[in-house]
Amino acid sequence: MPAAPDTSSSIWLRPGLRLGAFLAGAAHLDTALFDVDGVLIDTRRSYRLAVCYAAEQIVRVLNGLSDAPSPLVTSEDVAAFKLAGGFNSDWDAAQLFAALWTAKLREWRGTPAADVPVREWAARASAAARAGRGGMAWVRATVPASAIPDDETARWAMDEQYWGAELLRAFFGREPLYAPDAPGLVHNEELLLGEELLPALAAAGITKLGLITGRVGPEVGWAVTRLATGSGLPDDPDDVADGVVMWAESEHGRSPFGAIVPATVYAKPDPRALIEAVRALGARAALYAGDTADDLDLVLRYRREAQAADAALPPVLAVQIASGDEAAVYRERGADIVIPHITQLPAALALLEG
Repeated sequence: MPAAPDTSSSIWLRPGLRLGAFLAGAAHLDTALFDVDGVLIDTRRSYRLAVCYAAEQIVRVLNGLSDAPSPLVTSEDVAAFKLAGGFNSDWDAAQLFAALWTAKLREWRGTPAADVPVREWAARASAAARAGRGGMAWVRATVPASAIPDDETARWAMDEQYWGAELLRAFFGREPLYAPDAPGLVHNEELLLGEELLPALAAAGITKLGLITGRVGPEVGWAVTRLATGSGLPDDPDDVADGVVMWAESEHGRSPFGAIVPATVYAKPDPRALIEAVRALGARAALYAGDTADDLDLVLRYRREAQAADAALPPVLAVQIASGDEAAVYRERGADIVIPHITQLPAALALLEG
């Protein structure tokens, strides 16, 4: 597991942010909501690699473009589009890269578009997302339709890389078509949660916990089980004392997360995902920690759209997990707190209270 930073020098708080003013009359911050991938679970060697491998499979093998460069897509390319916004779904990300590279090598061959770098496409996707027409809508408006793989092909090309043949059969009853020998990148995932984080939040009065995730289906249960095991919290159904996080039963398994909102309910950045979570938990004031542009946009749209329509909705702090250039982007876009690792969250909240 990547080491957690041990100083407060990398914690950034929005200038002028004061907890008392933020609470807007609420007694205290009582709820923490989390994105899963990149925040509580390190998926750089699972989902992100699955996107890279799936795009390569579609372009090089299914589309027969064997002259494609190698590597075709890097983890840094994936990160650039996650920062752009609109590609929280890794199925969409796989579809995006397969479409871009197919067009560069086939439909756009010999035209200026073929020479546009991937990072420039990411910048254009970001501008479209900021204008409310990003994600796959931008892809379909930008890339020739003949270069865009269908949704099912993109989905299963990526899922076969992620799950591997054995788990694909177990969870979906499906034989792999695109990557029959894939061992399953899901086994590369490591927890970022740490055993100290949730107990530290509980000690500070944050005892209502939830997840808002782009995962769907068996992916959600897989993650919830791992997070419950590594939570560091006592699992005692008879312990109802104040300051103790209560475990909850859900269709995804037993865990400390009393609200779990997958993309099949509401997909980020739809603010209804946040409304669903805060209402389910009875939150008085909350934070939401994410690591992509769609995570930040979830909170900003919640404030701009949902709270404007319903003043009774609780305030929600926008916490972004980022460092370097990405951190600078999120600071400018309106994050309240930016930290490089989720285990720094208690320290950041302590500074906010101070």
